[in-house]
Amino acid sequence: MKKLLFSLLVLILPSIGCLAQDDNHKVFDEKSGKDILLGAVTRDGLIGMGDWFDLAYNEYKPDSATIAALKESKDQYPYIFVVMATWCGDSREQVPHFYKIMDMLDYPKEQIFVVAVDRDKKAGNFCIGDFNVKLVPTFIFTIDGEETGRIIETPVNSLERDLLDIFTGKQPAPGQ
Repeated sequence: MKKLLFSLLVLILPSIGCLAQDDNHKVFDEKSGKDILLGAVTRDGLIGMGDWFDLAYNEYKPDSATIAALKESKDQYPYIFVVMATWCGDSREQVPHFYKIMDMLDYPKEQIFVVAVDRDKKAGNFCIGDFNVKLVPTFIFTIDGEETGRIIETPVNSLERDLLDIFTGKQPAPGQ
């Protein structure tokens, strides 16, 4: 069932980009007293939520040797499904760092899909229940519909090092 869900996600990712009117949906978060994003989001939507994205993006300095090693995996880049929250401090730090790394890699944009959740881990009309996301951000990596790795909340080493471990198979896939 999980493989089928990942396969469907991979198949619908390119077409979701055509549904721009459904992207970057804002709702009011009572706890913070501010708007948050809910459902499918774009990078522009994240940037539009305040200066936190640009600040975290610009301050992050990924390790150049690890970036070079990541580029060697270019022909095997997985699909990446990101579940994050604009109200979450870890998401507000790690997601801009993630985008900086993706920019440095010239990562194919059509292989990245980002969903924002509320405090109950609900994503509006987008169902994430089958992905077993308990903490945000969660980065889920898949190849041919099979999950090959996850980064949950914060990296173990650094974001780029954890990505390299997943891309090269040094991080065991979930369930192994």
